[in-house]
This record gives sequence, C-alpha cells and structure tokens, in this order.
Amino acid sequence: MLASERQDHLLQLLERQEVVRTLDLADLYQVSAETIRRDFLLLEQAGKLRRIHGGAQSLSTRNQLQSFSQRENIQTEQKQAIARTALQLIHADSIYGFDSSTTALALVSQLPDLDYRAITNSHRVLEHLTHYHQVELISTGGRYQSKTQTYVGGDSINTLRHHNINISFLSCVGFDLQRGASESFEQQATFKERLVEYSEKIVLLIDSSKFEQQSEYFFVEPKQIHQIITDQGIEPAIAQAIQQRGIDLVIADS
Repeated sequence: MLASERQDHLLQLLERQEVVRTLDLADLYQVSAETIRRDFLLLEQAGKLRRIHGGAQSLSTRNQLQSFSQRENIQTEQKQAIARTALQLIHADSIYGFDSSTTALALVSQLPDLDYRAITNSHRVLEHLTHYHQVELISTGGRYQSKTQTYVGGDSINTLRHHNINISFLSCVGFDLQRGASESFEQQATFKERLVEYSEKIVLLIDSSKFEQQSEYFFVEPKQIHQIITDQGIEPAIAQAIQQRGIDLVIADS
C-alpha cells in the first residue's frame, strides 16, 4: 500500500472511530510505529487530524471535548497524581492563582484548609473553596461562560492587577516545545496570559497526552514556565527536551 493510500484509509477509519492508536494502525498496515507517526504529522500539518499521546484524534472530536464536564472525565488518574505532587507547593501565608482547568480543580479538591489566598476565575474552584474556613477566597468576577464554567472578560483581568501572586497553577489544551502552552478559547487564553504576567512563579500542570500538541491560542512561552508537573506517560525524549530548556520537570508517581 502506498503512503497516500494508507493515509486516506487512516482518515476514513478516524472518521468512524474518532480516535485511533499508533500501535493498532502499525499492526493493521504492517508498518512501523514511526511510519504511522510520520503519517499523523503530515496529516496534522494538512489540517486533517490532531495528534494525541499514543495516537490521533479527529478534529470534530476535539471540538466536542471542550466543555468542562466532558474534560473532567478524561485522564482522571493522571490528573490526580499530578495534583498530589503539586500539593507539596501549597503553604500558609502565600497567594495562589488557579485557572479554570480540570487539572487545577483536581489540585484544589485536595487542598488543605490553611491561611492562604486563592484567586481564580473558575466557578468550580470557587464552589469548592467556599466550604473552607481559613482560605481567603477571591473571585476575579466577569461574565459567566457555561461551557467552560468560568468567568471571563475585562472585570476578571482588572482584578488580577491588584494582586502579586506567588504561584499560579495552570493547564492547557496542548504544549509545544517551541511555542509553549495553548488554549482553545480566546478569552481563557487571555485570562491565563494575564495570570502569567502577575505571578512570580508559573507551574504548568499537564498530563502527558498534551505534549507536542497545539491549540488556537498560545498564552505562555516555555521560557516563562518555571515548573512542569506531569505523569509517567511522558516520552523520555520530550522530558529531556523540556529539561534542556531550563524548566524544572517533575514526574508524578502513579
């Protein structure tokens, strides 16, 4: 089978299944996994699919998975492991920023009730922390966006300007070694970009499926990231490349 024929067949399969795995396709077409990865790369560059960890995903599926409630049920074990590791960075008498990602919520769900300040635009984070007695909770305000369960707009940006945030915990849709972290919603990307601007330290909480991925709106460059916490699924070559950029990489225990 010619490469072009294989790629056409691959796209037809992807249209039916929405997600395909590299190793399955290598067995199906009797080629190496590296050959399938090259197919994915070419097809992604042509705007026909999205590469994910261990396979590829149709572009229509990507759009379907953008709501908070759907994303909350993806990579749950990895997110919990990342959250347990990030928990070590939480101490009293500090100011923390949390974005509206499901990974940040996994961290917030494990937070101790201590004397620190939490700033967020996430409805779910606010909802959880209202039950704490010692935490000083600050909502950035703004217009509520139901799909992402966040508050966005100028009010949320203006609130950030009044605070010197010690550590902000962020996640993303995709992380590219050259351009950094990206988001699929422009208003969310704008908020995260400002959160980066007003924070002393940026910690990216990202499961391994998001490496070598890109979305529409980039909000933080690799040189602005102080630490990345991920799971054990990260490929060694990617881990090495991150460390070579001077970013502190922490791999969470499963």
